Amino acid sequence: MATNHIAIACQGGGSHAAYTGGVLPILLEAFDNRADEDKVDENAGDRMALVAISGTSGGAISALLGWYGFITGGAPEAGRRLDAFWQGNSALGIAEATVNHVCRGLADMAGLAGWDVKSSPYVLPLAGMTWWNATVWPALARMLGPDNPWMRPGFFSLPDLLGPGVDWPLVALLGEFASIPTEVERWLRSDLEATMFPPTAPCQERYRADRGAVERRIADKLGAFDRLRARMAQIGVPPGSLLHAALERWHPPAVRFDAEALGELADAVRRALRPIPRLLLGAVELHEGEFVAFSSERAPGDGGISIDAVLASAAVPWLFQAHEVPGLDETTLAARTLTLWDGLFSQNPPIRNFLSGVADDARKPDAIWVVQINPTQARLDTGGAHIAFNGGEIWDLRNALAGNLALNQELGFVDAINRRMESGRGDDAAPASAAAQRRDKLVQVDRIVMDGMAVEAAAGMPLGANSKLDRDPALRAALWEHGATQARRYLALRQHVPTLFANLDGTLAGACACAAGQRPDGADGALRPDGAAHFGELVIAGATVHGIAPDVPGTPQAVVAWRSAHTLINGRPVRIEGQSELSLADAGWRLKDVRITAVVPKARPERTPAPAQPPTGRQSGRGRPPSETRH
Repeated sequence: MATNHIAIACQGGGSHAAYTGGVLPILLEAFDNRADEDKVDENAGDRMALVAISGTSGGAISALLGWYGFITGGAPEAGRRLDAFWQGNSALGIAEATVNHVCRGLADMAGLAGWDVKSSPYVLPLAGMTWWNATVWPALARMLGPDNPWMRPGFFSLPDLLGPGVDWPLVALLGEFASIPTEVERWLRSDLEATMFPPTAPCQERYRADRGAVERRIADKLGAFDRLRARMAQIGVPPGSLLHAALERWHPPAVRFDAEALGELADAVRRALRPIPRLLLGAVELHEGEFVAFSSERAPGDGGISIDAVLASAAVPWLFQAHEVPGLDETTLAARTLTLWDGLFSQNPPIRNFLSGVADDARKPDAIWVVQINPTQARLDTGGAHIAFNGGEIWDLRNALAGNLALNQELGFVDAINRRMESGRGDDAAPASAAAQRRDKLVQVDRIVMDGMAVEAAAGMPLGANSKLDRDPALRAALWEHGATQARRYLALRQHVPTLFANLDGTLAGACACAAGQRPDGADGALRPDGAAHFGELVIAGATVHGIAPDVPGTPQAVVAWRSAHTLINGRPVRIEGQSELSLADAGWRLKDVRITAVVPKARPERTPAPAQPPTGRQSGRGRPPSETRH
């Protein structure tokens, strides 16, 4: 049974991340993380395992709740927690709805008038509003009683809204145990530093102190396993959960503080936690511009998941003060305070962290599914001839472009790695070992894009930058339902892609042969195998599910990008890239159009001369010059 490792990246977008809340429960149903990859049946069907999930801002909230529900109760529990939060985040009370509508109306009026309102959460009037929401509003709500129809005390408090959905002590204990490999790496680093100086060198005292501190932390974090098990029993995590699967896989090795034993300990922790996907939440450090990805495999206070990490990821600069989070300096391990803003400006969401710095090959994804909220194109006017902008529309587009800029930078990193690996895989290259193939795999990137026009029609209100702060229940419901619909469309497309593209490589191979001057030989139209043309392996680069096709009203559309990196036409290597457009009918997805987007000539691979051989009276490779000897 082959395993496809999948990572999900959730783009930020304020209250629009309710769309992600609708997407995730459907996607999570497709994953089976309980199988032991060391004992899989190769003759069984393929399965998919979720290895990581990331998010920023509102996407961080959805990613957190989906991840927590998935590891404690599976996809149904993830859906329940996501639904509970996004319903609770809606303006349900009379006073809540009134405040929400007034604020949305004022923001829309300012946009229509072209006013660029600049506010700061550090000065009045926004600072006063922040104080009111944190003190006066909860006090008034408590005076009216717990079941009053007007207002809830925690309506403006993200920790209160998230409280029922996440058990933070459980998350902290899991992070402490999962961070043991990080501590092992630190111990090995200090031990290596010590070998660079004689035992009597003054710096050896510092190295011994550093290793002693790490050893104490490792001993404490090994005890976090038993505390984690006790916490799970206390809050009632069911036996069939992924967390229980991780507990069953844990077989602690003998603990000694030497390089070999600590390496075995780190490997044992990684093996035990393979059923648990990593969670990454993005933010940016405002003083140094440093990208920060909080990880479920780090301890709180050391880059781990906490309520502070969520608040930092959701700290929109023009609305909330920068959030301070305790952390450690990676070089000196000294305590320092991180001052963080919304990850919109760094990684929206974190994606490169899925691939870089991952020690366990089983944790690297074969594909990344991006849940995208911001549109990829500006909206044309009714006639479609040009883009018509007013002040509000400029602000909306600027907001969308800012969010997609960080996303596209992250995806560009993945594409660059893919292309570099493809360029090194020539057709005549020797086959790589299984281990090398596992490390150096191409990563497919798919997108599940929100269709703003469909949400507008369902909610009965316009979208835009201001609606990302709108907590209207009708908007939440429209976003949620649209997310579930797009997720189902994507999974259906994923199943159809092998069938839809089964004959595409043969068709393209024939086209390349015709371009090389070959002609059909026989009534069946077969091409003469004279070697003038060769079509390399067709690689699916990514599938994107959009909304309704503009040229066919009422018909959802998708685009699948593909490429062949090692194609020969008349002996010249080229790279062919293209995309296939699809539309969704009652019978499923069907091929609508195919476009070749690029035919790029490539340099011929250079032959490495054979090393000179000492004279032996006999020449190896007889009949072939040394320069043509293959390696």
